[in-house]
This record gives sequence, C-alpha cells and structure tokens, in this order.
Amino acid sequence: MWSPDLTLGEGPLYIRLVEAMTTAIKTGELKVGDKLPAQRQLAWHLEINLSTVTKAFTEATKRHLICGEVGRGTYILAQSTEAALFNLKQNTQNQIIDLSTHVPATRPDDTHLSDTLSTLLSEEHALEHYLNYLSPQLIQRMRVASALWLNSLGFSVTPQNCINTSCAQSALQLVLLECCNSDDTILVDELTFPGIKAAAKQLNLKLHGVKMDEQGITPDALDLAIRSTNAKVLVSDPNLQNPTGRTLSKQRQKDLITIIKQHKILFIEEYVIGALSEQPPISNEIKSQSILITSFAKAVAPGVRFAIVASEHSLINKLANEPHATTWQLSPLIAEIACRWIFDGTVKKRTLWQQAEIHRRFRLFKTLFANNLYAQNIKVCSHVWLAVNKNADLVAKELSDLGVEVVPASLFAVGRFCPNNIRISLTAAASLQTLKIGLEIILHSGFMTECSPSNE
Repeated sequence: MWSPDLTLGEGPLYIRLVEAMTTAIKTGELKVGDKLPAQRQLAWHLEINLSTVTKAFTEATKRHLICGEVGRGTYILAQSTEAALFNLKQNTQNQIIDLSTHVPATRPDDTHLSDTLSTLLSEEHALEHYLNYLSPQLIQRMRVASALWLNSLGFSVTPQNCINTSCAQSALQLVLLECCNSDDTILVDELTFPGIKAAAKQLNLKLHGVKMDEQGITPDALDLAIRSTNAKVLVSDPNLQNPTGRTLSKQRQKDLITIIKQHKILFIEEYVIGALSEQPPISNEIKSQSILITSFAKAVAPGVRFAIVASEHSLINKLANEPHATTWQLSPLIAEIACRWIFDGTVKKRTLWQQAEIHRRFRLFKTLFANNLYAQNIKVCSHVWLAVNKNADLVAKELSDLGVEVVPASLFAVGRFCPNNIRISLTAAASLQTLKIGLEIILHSGFMTECSPSNE
C-alpha cells in the first residue's frame, strides 16, 4: 500500500497528503492507472482522520491528479501532468524560473485597471449596481463590443452572432456539449493544446490526432482522418498553434477549408493565442460551418475573464437560449471593464504592447540560440518548440532540477507520436532578465539538438 511520509512538508495535513501524491506521481512511485487505497483504509493506515483523507482526495481531484469512479475506486489520471500548467506554484521559497505556463507578459507600469476602476468610482452610481445580476443592457453591450473586437481581428460578425462567457475553456466545453454525444470522436492536431484534452476527458469524448508538418495539420491527413473515423468535428488552433507555434499558409488554409466543406464537418477554431498573430481566423471564410472561440487570456489580460463564441452556425442560437450556462457566468464588473476596454481602445493598446514584448523576448531567444540551426528556423511566437537530444520528459525533469520549468511533448501528444521536444513560454518570465537566465540554463544544459526529427 502507498504509504507517504506526512511529517515532510508544510501546511495543513490534507495539503501535505496532496503534495505527497504529486511527488509520488512525478517520481513514478504512483503510476498512471494505479488504484489508490480506499479513503477509510488509507486513513487507518496513516493514522489520520477520514475527513482529512476525504479533503485531500477532493483537492487532488480538483488538480486533476486522480479520478474516482463509483464502484471501481480512485485512480491516478493519465493526464495528471496537464494540471500542473494550471496550478498555482505552491512553493514560493524555491527560486524556480517558470517557463512552462503559457501566460502573457506583465507590464511593470500597467495602470489600465486602476484607471478604469477610478473612473467607475467617480461616476454617479459608483460600483454598487455591479453586485447585481447582468442587466439586459449590459448583455447586449457585451455582444456589440465583442463584434467590434472580432471585426478588428479580421472576423466579420454581427452582435447577434456573438455569445459571451467567462473563459475559452468554458466556451469550448459548452460548444462540445451542444454538438457532440458521449463517446464521439473529435479530430485535433496530433500535438494539441491541453484544454481540449481536459474537455474530452470530462465529456467522455475520444480524440484522434491528425498528422502535422512544418505548417500544421496536413490536408491529406485531415481527409484520411475524416474518412477513417467518421468524425464530424475538428478542433484546432491554426494560428500560432499550441504547442508548436506554427501558422498555416494561405494556400494551406484554402486546402483545409475545401476539405471541411467537402465533408461537411464542424470546425471549432480556438483563437486565443491567435489573437496575437495579426492573422485573421480562418473560420472567417466558413462561418456557417465553423465556431470561433477566443478570449482576453493571452492578448489582453487573463484576469479579465471574458470570452466570445462567434459564428453563423445554428448552434449559436442554441447557446443564446442557455444564458445560465453562458453569459451569466460573467461577473457584471468584469463585463463592464471588458466592454470599456474594447470601446476606448485599451484592448488594442494592450495587444500592441504584448506583441512588441513578444518580439523583444523572441529576439533575445534568437540571439542566445544563434548557433542552433533548429532554433533559428523557429518563427516569432510567444512560445517556442525546441527539439532536445533525449526523452523530453526526462529533459523537463532535469531542467526543473536546474531551476527552470518547461513542458515536454507528452503533455500535448494525442496518439503514439510524441517527439523529443519541449515547449518554452517566453512570456511567462517576470522580466527580460529572468528570461535570459532561464534560457541560458536551457542552452548550456547539454540537451539541445540542432536537427529536427524527420517526422517532427
């Protein structure tokens, strides 16, 4: 039986049990699919209260470390490492440089929120009415603001074809709930963003990875995947793809659109990082056969929880009739801030600053890796996809021991294809100087390769 030492660590006993579970997963003591002891049995074995174990299991479930099934027990999740990207770093004592979490760069002199709140406080009604539910007027204002922002990004849409919710992940789950049944197969990039993997697990959907090349999904592979799986839905982020940073060429976009139209599948385009790309969503060309999902998370501010689902597909009307699951998930105060920022140009200013900062950090990366041929072929992006010369999971672990957190390819892999690559988030570092230190550790680690695997 698993028997963690709870005398180690700090904090409440249940947190120490969760941290012990996390460590055991990382070290391989607990493996994917391992069944944990029953809560009562573990409590007796560790000589602690049952309520402490129950609380620990609840927290571990929230962190996507474990999953309990009625009648079967509690198991270690196959995707446990995905949750690490979304968990707050618990140990602030260790000076770890986090280049794993995909977050936008922070601006030291940022006063946009303070300025907006000061303006709101100075207005006649102050802030009290934002403690109420969303008003019909604010809901309509959000849709108008959403259409304005999307049009500025190259996606022509009217307010009535926009639905708002709190985040892109929530939007993705809502759309999948409407267009899929349990056990359906969803097509995705063979290396895909963690959010779709998490959503598929929660909704009991099967993911089928579509082969990629140096641009992204290949037309022939998409055609074959549709024919062989009978899938009706494709979920992809073709602009600044996560994790590879690749963007489809104009011709490739046309080729994929032709296949999507030919097979009459639904294309769900995740355009959160894409909002930084200066390239319009490709779903703009097939609005009646696609759904666009975007948010403020990468281009504006992740704390302003504001997402948009937009389309001319009939599914939009279904979502519009479910306000409890969509619009009402938004805080009225956050909704007001988002609308003001779109209307007064703050969103544009923040996006331009973010793009400039990405270019600045990318130049640093290119300078440091000037002698690495593989790195020199990488196109500008907020994250980079680096080839390494040994198992990427081991490299990520060893880099962590050296003081830098990165993400191995296994987090993004859908099928058997899992290249020896790591993803580095250039914007995660608190400053350019911190990023430089982290990149230098990676550069001199001895794990870099100058050559890309032929099928990578």
